Amino acid sequence: MPTGLPSPRPSGLPRIPTTSTTGTGTAVPVLTGTITAVRVGRVRTVRWRDEDVLTGSFKDALDGPVALGITGLAGDEQGDVVHHGGPEKALLCYGRAHYDAWRAEGLELPEGALFENLTVEGVTESEVCLGDVWGVGEVRLQVTQSRRPCWKLSSRWGVPDLSRRVQSTGRTGWYLRVLTPGTLQAGQEMRLLERSPGTVDLAELSRVMNVDQGDIPAIERILDSPGVPARWRTTLQRRLDRRRVRMDDSGETDGSGGPSTDPEDVDRLRE
Repeated sequence: MPTGLPSPRPSGLPRIPTTSTTGTGTAVPVLTGTITAVRVGRVRTVRWRDEDVLTGSFKDALDGPVALGITGLAGDEQGDVVHHGGPEKALLCYGRAHYDAWRAEGLELPEGALFENLTVEGVTESEVCLGDVWGVGEVRLQVTQSRRPCWKLSSRWGVPDLSRRVQSTGRTGWYLRVLTPGTLQAGQEMRLLERSPGTVDLAELSRVMNVDQGDIPAIERILDSPGVPARWRTTLQRRLDRRRVRMDDSGETDGSGGPSTDPEDVDRLRE
């Protein structure tokens, strides 16, 4: 059984009807959302943690249509182009409902605070799966991965544990690649067009990556799922191999199923 913090998947969600189909006849949930804001930001230098940092995290909502290319929105930039941006992370999408959840916990974050390009009403990580293809007018977008925020999010808002709280709650947001460029603007509908059989939803992915890291059956399910990013697959396989070695040595798991820090996460979180 999984251990650690509760799963970030919200409870009591209704099942989504599967009445539409792809071109191959595969049933796809009837799922839509609305873009409530489109945001872009230029790179600027700020002083965080006694060092000068380049960041594109200060993003402003724009009125009217914004041109979208393969690498993102016109006018949007990233301060760290090694870990952010590029075709696989062309857009960051965030569920508007999460801001109500943050406020309910006493954290007054304005919409756009999570550095997202698209704030979306009507869908969150529980309804979105790896590899999903979404249509927005003529634009086609594909989900590539959940977000795992770095220490800059905490520094931006002066909340030291914010990055970890984002991960542990599952309110992470998700990245999109652009399959068909075009324009985006607030008020447009997003509609799910395609979903691969056997894919994993982002709430489950976040739970296993960030909270219940020793949940071996769930790790195995995710490793069998299509669309898992190569780096994440490597991390999960390493965890699985490590757990199996411990089980072989002792005949049982060590019980450490809660959140921990992978070696590659130390610099990313910088706590």
